[in-house]
Amino acid sequence: MNNIDIVIVGAGSAGCILANKLINNTNYNILLIEAGPKDSSPIVHVPLGYGMTFYNKKINWNFYSEKQNKLNNREIYYPRGKVLGGSSSINGMVYARGVKSDYENWHMSSELSLENIINSFKEIEQPVDSSKSSLSFDKIPVNDVSEQHHPILKYFFEGCDEMGIQFNKNLNTELNDQIGHYNITTFKGRRYSSSKAFLNPILKSKRLKLMTNTYVNKLIIKNNKIEAVEFINKKKKIKIKPNLGTVLCAGAIMTPFILMHSGIGNVEDLKKMNKEIIIDNGNVGKNFQDHLGIDYLFKTYHPTLNSALGTWLGRMNEIYKYIFYRKGSFGLSLNQSGGYVNWNSINKYPNLQIYFNPITYSISHKNKRPLLKTDKFDGFIIGYNSCRPKSLGQVYLASPYVEDNPIIDPNFLSNEDDVYDVKCAINFSKTLANTSSIKDIRVDNINNNLIDGSEQEMFEHFKENAVSVYHPCGTCRMDKEKSKGVVSERFKVHGLNNLWVLDASVFPNITSGNINAPVMMLSNIGSKIIIEDLKKQVQ
Repeated sequence: MNNIDIVIVGAGSAGCILANKLINNTNYNILLIEAGPKDSSPIVHVPLGYGMTFYNKKINWNFYSEKQNKLNNREIYYPRGKVLGGSSSINGMVYARGVKSDYENWHMSSELSLENIINSFKEIEQPVDSSKSSLSFDKIPVNDVSEQHHPILKYFFEGCDEMGIQFNKNLNTELNDQIGHYNITTFKGRRYSSSKAFLNPILKSKRLKLMTNTYVNKLIIKNNKIEAVEFINKKKKIKIKPNLGTVLCAGAIMTPFILMHSGIGNVEDLKKMNKEIIIDNGNVGKNFQDHLGIDYLFKTYHPTLNSALGTWLGRMNEIYKYIFYRKGSFGLSLNQSGGYVNWNSINKYPNLQIYFNPITYSISHKNKRPLLKTDKFDGFIIGYNSCRPKSLGQVYLASPYVEDNPIIDPNFLSNEDDVYDVKCAINFSKTLANTSSIKDIRVDNINNNLIDGSEQEMFEHFKENAVSVYHPCGTCRMDKEKSKGVVSERFKVHGLNNLWVLDASVFPNITSGNINAPVMMLSNIGSKIIIEDLKKQVQ
């Protein structure tokens, strides 16, 4: 592994795109390091298989948060991808750009203008549906699978119409209030992770070296430069000295973790861990944001996916449809419809992301839902999370040892605006459930009293049952000033000449929807900026 120009740490949604752009647009030799294994398991590629990735420690970090005092002192589960493709290999595959207002605080340069952000989305996307027979290289398929969605969704759309909320078949950034079908990152019934779309086409390049099951120990820094990356592979400690630089793409939890173990962070916190202080930046690990949500489950006499997946006969029928036609529930996400809604928001932009899913899992064990074990009766879900939560948490070190997981404290509901949005969401859900369209199909509440419960009762229910929607971001916030962020508008770590960060950790603020699409969009923009900087560096 001599003559490595650039080391990329993390082969997730961002890292795979960066590797692709570097191989296709430069002559540099790239080393791509991934903590997890290759994405060869069938449960990664079969869309419904994500239920089996949810607690799979071979491909999932299986993090838990600190106990949340605003959520009745509960630990909150944080699945994160530890596999090629990162979380894009284990997520629910929803592709959501968010809405325009999400990016108002991102315009720190011409490259990060709203126009360029929209163009970046378009550059990486390939809209597809059942009529599409082939894919372009280096594009993520944004699949319109609405024709395969469950017919019970029409009651949700009709209920929202009663409430004056516009139907938009394919959700986009143009409208604020809108509900419709969620597009997903699949093609011909198979998941398309960032690894499959962007890494696979370059794997045969002689300028790319990929190392899986490899953990970064620390970055070795001298004279404001990354001199070497020290990592562990097969229990051996190895040092690589990149000729040009290093890019961290390890995600909102592991990127700040690596920085702090390398001596970049809050001085007092690092001293407690006996770390050498390289750069004092108290923003590392701070500004943690995430979506917090809940599902309300209802029993119905209308057929739902429970009928298809809740019995052996139903499952065998779905397996048959999938194997021979790549159709049916095994080729879809369970998140089929929803949207963005301004429901008495104190801001001009939507405050709620909504979900309506044709399936229920009402059995739980130790805060775990046994996915792929649906209820024996038919049911549906009305779910939500706030779009732009204001509560800020942090990620920090538990010990001086890289073997010990970081401490994750989302600090949920610490901002009163988030409490207000939850109460708005309770009112929205109650109103939707009482529309004539939803009344036509609901029979009974399951483990909730949404219909008759008071606002305070349902808020207490939320505190007892709400979970992360698994969109952590912001822990290495981008800002022109070091006093306010960790990286500059060019993704370079403040105070270092050849270290960049490119992943969800640099988000200035969380976006309104699922964040995998914004991560890939930002990686596309960031790759161009980093390549530009690297070329200037060697001139």
